[in-house]
Amino acid sequence: MTVCSLDPFYLIVDRADWLTRLLPLGVKLVQLRVKDRPEAELRGEIARARDLCRGAGAQLIVNDYWMLAIDAGCDFVHLGQDDLAEADIPALRRHDVKFGISTHDDAELERALSYAPDYVALGPVWPTLLKEMKFGPQGLEKLGRWKKRVGDVPLVAIGGLTPSRACLALAAGADSACVVTDVLRASDPETRTVEWVTATAPWRDASELTRGFSPDYAGADVFPSPNHGPRAKAVSALILHYTGMPTAEGALELLCSPIREVSAHYFVEEDGRVLQLVPEERRAWHAGVSYWAGETDMNSASIGVEIAHPGHIDPHPFPPAQIESVITLSRDICERRRIAPRRVLAHSDIAPRRKIDPGEFFPWETLAEAGVGHMLAPSPAMEGPALELDMAGAAVSHLQSQLANFGYKLAETGIYDEDTAATVAAFQRHFRRSRVDGRADASTIDLLTRLLAI
Repeated sequence: MTVCSLDPFYLIVDRADWLTRLLPLGVKLVQLRVKDRPEAELRGEIARARDLCRGAGAQLIVNDYWMLAIDAGCDFVHLGQDDLAEADIPALRRHDVKFGISTHDDAELERALSYAPDYVALGPVWPTLLKEMKFGPQGLEKLGRWKKRVGDVPLVAIGGLTPSRACLALAAGADSACVVTDVLRASDPETRTVEWVTATAPWRDASELTRGFSPDYAGADVFPSPNHGPRAKAVSALILHYTGMPTAEGALELLCSPIREVSAHYFVEEDGRVLQLVPEERRAWHAGVSYWAGETDMNSASIGVEIAHPGHIDPHPFPPAQIESVITLSRDICERRRIAPRRVLAHSDIAPRRKIDPGEFFPWETLAEAGVGHMLAPSPAMEGPALELDMAGAAVSHLQSQLANFGYKLAETGIYDEDTAATVAAFQRHFRRSRVDGRADASTIDLLTRLLAI
């Protein structure tokens, strides 16, 4: 059987009139789902939708009414589980009509596959507003499992999708993301349609960015993000981040959305599950404008790990299972890539004025004890004289020189300015976590001197 190819954006409409508005915006896959209409009206709607889709070069799928679809010369229908009892599958095949089947659980999937469908739909992936469902949300992990089971048969995700969630569904293994209410009930359906077309564009036009790949780390599940490019430098650093968002799913949406243009090589869930979003040979977009030890393209020179954590909006400890996974992953990367301990860095190290992650509550000492990173025990932070804002002189110049030699981007001006304070705070956030105040007290200066001597 020839494998069917589906556009990644699958729009469902309840009347043909929608097509005159939305097809010109780039929609290439449409299901006409019309309910409770007289047969004459149904035939008219199907015929009009058929003609509009043909004129726009779009694929039309007729929901339920397989006999009317055959009569109208349509070439694709969608069947629910209840429709299978009455649908004449051999007749559809004789008329070269393709068909997809809705599924919700394992039994329905096995039943659907026994008919050799042209696609299988799984839903609802998220809670849906369209209708009452006897099945709860299926979730992203089920999409991944089902894609492995269906193999080359296209998998359609449906239920509760938005443009950002569509990117998650496609990264999880779906071949197409189906939507009804998010477009049809939008205040501006045309604008929302364009958002859908844009969000799904990499899966339509840039398969080299979205195809699956073998994980570089054996403990990772592949979850491809389209946001990456070619490397310009050899890997020499590992950068750790927190996501800084209330939910892990929200962070994944950001990292997989081509509209936002950010990503990382790895994503570590709170329960310790590791996802690989970008192959290590590619340049992920995690560092932004950054610098370390003369390197200005840290995206090219590093591997980025995003750790799911709300960050400073809720600065609680990182879960032990998550930290254990970060350690195991980081150790594997550093061994394979020969990354020196002193080049295991925080995002805040390479961009002190912009970033504060993974934060002073990240357990750098625990990583160092496990062989990851460059640490020494600091002397306690104490009250007393310190270099601080607006001071000037040789001591400030010496401090700035030491920080620059350590790797930070800092000019030796002799004036304790905002850049110096931000850099000192970044150093403290990583290496002297008991007090992060941007003041170079005796403890901070002592630890910096000792680290430089290693």
